[in-house]
Amino acid sequence: MRLGDVRGRDRALCVFYALFALGGALAMGALAVAFVRQNADAGALGVIRNFLRDATTNLASRFIYADLVLIWLGLSAFMIVESRRLGIRHVWAYIVGAPALALCASFGVFMYVRQLKLATAGKERPAAAGAAAREVVSGAGRETVGGAGR
Repeated sequence: MRLGDVRGRDRALCVFYALFALGGALAMGALAVAFVRQNADAGALGVIRNFLRDATTNLASRFIYADLVLIWLGLSAFMIVESRRLGIRHVWAYIVGAPALALCASFGVFMYVRQLKLATAGKERPAAAGAAAREVVSGAGRETVGGAGR
């Protein structure tokens, strides 16, 4: 299913999640580029080392960094459970994408895909419910005792 096929509340949520992911990617990308430019003389591994050092320099930065890591772990469990329930493929990419890009971007994209899956499931449900209702009305679902209906 694509966004063009989604209507109502599901469409509004998809648009929100997409804008959230895009905004998060742009904001965090700009910050990452600024940090890399500031530390360019340290080389690739030096940039990572400097980032980890700066992220854990004082109690306030450790608090924020630890909070983000713990949220990432909790959201990873949520994404794994939801991906199995809804059949979302490649959940590992969303989980790895969080520290590689930004949690707000990768989780926003996951929520967008999740909402599309929920919208698809919502469209399939009424047809199945209608078939079950027709079965009950026609008597096809009644149990029989001794070959006769109750």
